[in-house]
Amino acid sequence: MVLEIVRGFFDIPTEEMVKIGDLIKNLLFDPVTGSEEEAMSRLKEALEGLPTEQVLLAGMFVSGLLRCNLAQQIEQQYARAKSECGSEPDCCAHRE
Repeated sequence: MVLEIVRGFFDIPTEEMVKIGDLIKNLLFDPVTGSEEEAMSRLKEALEGLPTEQVLLAGMFVSGLLRCNLAQQIEQQYARAKSECGSEPDCCAHRE
């Protein structure tokens, strides 16, 4: 929703926003990308040619991706901890 508000504020068409999102996804998740550093370098290069408004939208898109990824990681860690502790109520409190 926030992305839509910002998109409207800068009067960027939806199609342009989709292109920006696709660009970011392709740069970050390209299977031939060898490392995180390479992905970040490619992302920086791509953003250099974009207007400030589009860079802002790209940043918001990346932020959303990170939140989704972090939420998934937290759920996985919680499920793992829960399965390791079983039914012991304070098991995790005693773990180092």
